Amino acid sequence: MTYNNFLLEGYWWLSLLGGLHCIGLGIYIRYLYHDRNGSHKLLGALFSLIALYFFTGLISKHNSPLPLQLLFILIVPVYFLMMPLLYLYCYRSLHNIKQQIRLSWHFSPALILSIMIGLTFAFNHDFRSYISTPVQNGLSHVTLLGSILPGLLSLQTAVYFYLIIRLLKQFRARSSRAHQNSLKDIKFRWLLALTLAMLVNWLVRTMLVILPFYFGDQVTVTAQAITRLCLLLTVYSLAIYGLKQITTSAYLRGSLSNQINDNSAKKASQQLLNAEELNYLQQIMLDEKNR
Repeated sequence: MTYNNFLLEGYWWLSLLGGLHCIGLGIYIRYLYHDRNGSHKLLGALFSLIALYFFTGLISKHNSPLPLQLLFILIVPVYFLMMPLLYLYCYRSLHNIKQQIRLSWHFSPALILSIMIGLTFAFNHDFRSYISTPVQNGLSHVTLLGSILPGLLSLQTAVYFYLIIRLLKQFRARSSRAHQNSLKDIKFRWLLALTLAMLVNWLVRTMLVILPFYFGDQVTVTAQAITRLCLLLTVYSLAIYGLKQITTSAYLRGSLSNQINDNSAKKASQQLLNAEELNYLQQIMLDEKNR
């Protein structure tokens, strides 16, 4: 087996493994782990999108129903949901919003791009003829879309990372002034770890895939494999860290509940003792009057 064949096979298995683990984690968060404010639904959708990213590594020119360039252009608008999901998850978690999750204007770029690309392909005669009898040089509008979409996605990602980091800084400043309890500190640390993990993976993908693409260099399978391996290791680390945070939160909630119950019992006993003393004093006063 040559090095290229070994690399392609490893890339395929890495994509399959990452996709299965992320979709399993997304299902677990969505249907088994329940957050009080319903934000777990956003987190589950986020990991499902990461699973889709992994599964695209299983697509090749041999099993793709469409030319790869066209298929990826149709898929890219879905990735415009990822950063809005992360922002809304952080925002709802920090502000403890318990209202039902509804369609937000943050999702409008993905919807608009999907409609525009769908209409472009549906009403373009050159595209339909390209599907039936592809030409050697492809389509000019496909090349244009393929060049614009990664840049737009990177721009959106940078803007949302700025908004999320600013949101975390504002919450940290307020919590330090108000002396928030440990449970909110745990939530903040989890959101910070999740944001930094996504930021690191975005930077790795930008350096290895996006920038070489725009500078005209060939994007190798090695670079794509490194980005997926980094993301898979990040998912494992987040899963372990999240489980640790859940365990710590449950322990603190139990400790706080026991402390509240003990304080209530102590107050009740103190109130009962004071009442007995008061009755005893009243009885003595009545006895003295009767004498």
